[in-house]
Amino acid sequence: MNNSFYKKILLIVFWTAVLMVSFYFYFYSVLPYFKGTLGPRQEGEKWWLIVHFSGAICTLVLGPLQFWSYFRNHFKHWHRLAGKFYIGGSFVSALMVFYLLSNYPLPGSVPSLGLLAIIWLFTTIIAFWFAVKKNFKLHKQFMIRSYVCGLAFVFIRLLPIINDYTGLFNFIKNEEVQFTVYEWICWVYPLMLTEFILIWWPSVLKIKALK
Repeated sequence: MNNSFYKKILLIVFWTAVLMVSFYFYFYSVLPYFKGTLGPRQEGEKWWLIVHFSGAICTLVLGPLQFWSYFRNHFKHWHRLAGKFYIGGSFVSALMVFYLLSNYPLPGSVPSLGLLAIIWLFTTIIAFWFAVKKNFKLHKQFMIRSYVCGLAFVFIRLLPIINDYTGLFNFIKNEEVQFTVYEWICWVYPLMLTEFILIWWPSVLKIKALK
């Protein structure tokens, strides 16, 4: 078996894990809005949040499909159509963030989530622009960045679970401060890792190759 086979297996496992975790947290977060088990603040913002989650589902579901090379190469019409739904869903979900932040209970998280929404919108717009210009390498890179921004929804829910098992953030005694830290980590760290993989490390390899 060659390396490409193992690479394909790893990609299948990776995307399966991403989708399973995404759907678990998505439905775990969304179902209370249809069961009526909400707090006063959530009840007041119920329909805004439902619109926000509805847009996000386009990002979570269509993202992996867009990165699947077989689908992208053999069903170009459907790839472009799915891309339009992805862009629309990302726009709707990101724009709802600005309204929801007007009544957010953690003031320290407002700059974080506001900046995340801006970066999400920016990377999605630039990804579309590069697709129009037929620069598919940069289109793919900005689509990856956009999807990582959308996955902050999942990362923020993973962090408390990680802390429960590891105690990694137990040095932060104040619970509100701890959750504010989660709101920053959930997108800053993944985006930094993305930049390392897409830009920093390939740049290092190019420099080494020139020596």
